[in-house]
This record gives sequence, structure tokens and C-alpha cells, in this order.
Amino acid sequence: MNLPSVPEHAPTIVVDSRETNSRIPTHLRDLGVDFVMQEMPAGDYRVGAFLIERKSIADLANSILDARLFAQAEAIALASERPALLIEGNIQDLPNDMHPDSLPGALSALSVFWGLSVFTAPNQMGTARLLARLHHHQVNGLGYEVATRVAKPRDNPDGALAQYLVCGLPGVGPEVARKLIAHFGSARAVFTASAAELVLCKGIGPKTAAAIVASLDQKPTSFRSTKIGTL
Repeated sequence: MNLPSVPEHAPTIVVDSRETNSRIPTHLRDLGVDFVMQEMPAGDYRVGAFLIERKSIADLANSILDARLFAQAEAIALASERPALLIEGNIQDLPNDMHPDSLPGALSALSVFWGLSVFTAPNQMGTARLLARLHHHQVNGLGYEVATRVAKPRDNPDGALAQYLVCGLPGVGPEVARKLIAHFGSARAVFTASAAELVLCKGIGPKTAAAIVASLDQKPTSFRSTKIGTL
């Protein structure tokens, strides 16, 4: 699983000066998060590549009804690589007279037509914590290796266990694993194949073949802990 690269120095969180009406700047300070305040032409928060429009439940409902939400979505989409909407509060608090398709339709349109990510937070402290984690991840990455395959199968229908084993190789997903097993006949044969033999299988290039062989030949002297801990 290839994750997007993280910039060496992600910029400080930028908070729109109009957000002084909320408690979020105070919560960020309480969390020890550095930020700067300035007037922003679009969005409420910039965190690295993310430009975020924050909406309380009441503001979200009103902005859907008067279509203001879509103009704001277009503005942040044009101004950033990663536009996002942050919904703050309980969705159950939307007005009862609001059409049940209004919110899902709006969120779908934001994602499909403007490419917005959608975040949620229960309250203003939750928003501050989300901003802090976004900043942390862009500066430090995840801090651990993400698992690249599904859970080990409990039984072995149609070679599921062999596929699971081969999926553990670098650059190999389920489809390529099936191709490798079909090409070589078994998981054991895949593991003992040379790089020159591996590239003969459709879907395996020289770099992937070299990475597979290198991983199987590796003689580690120590192992990193697999405990994930807090994101």
C-alpha cells in the first residue's frame, strides 16, 4: 500500500480571523498546537494541503437550502489541493422539515463534483483535535507501517491461504497474487522464483521482482514492534 509522501516541513495551521468567535483557537492552544490567524479569502482553516470549511449543523442546513454551500465548495476547491468540509455537531439535529435526501445529496455532490473530503466532529474541541491530528500526520506521517492485506482466512477455499501468503510480498495485491500463483502453480514456487522468473508473470515488473527477491533474502537482526498505539 503506497501512502502519499509527507512534506518535510508542513506549514503551521492557519485559522481564519473570523473564527475568533468560536472556542477553537483556545482549544488549539490548550492542545499545544501552534497556529497563526489571518483573514482567509476562502475556507476557515488551512492545514498543510487541506483547506477546510467548517459548518455547524445549523449553518450546514441553511447553506444547503440557499445553495451557499456549493459556492463555498467551489471556492475552496479552486484554492487548494485538498478541499474539505468539516461538519461539527450531531447530524440528528438537522431540522425535521429538511428533506431526507438533502444532506446525502449535498455530500455526494461535494465529493463527486468538487472533490471534497468530509470530516465530522462532535463539538468545537473535537474540531480542534481533528485539526491537530491532520497537522501531526502531515508533519510526522503515520508513525507505523500500515497493514497491506486482509485478515488471514479461517479456512482455505480456492487457495485463499496461498493468496494471503503471496499478498504479503512487496507490491503484490490480491489480483497480482492470483496471477503469480496461476503462473508458478503454488505459493512455494512463487517464493523460490528468481527475479528473472518473476518478471515473466504478467503484472510483475523488474522493480517489483527485485523487491520481492530482496525481501525474501533479507536477514533482519531486529524487528520493529507491531503495536500501533494512538493515531
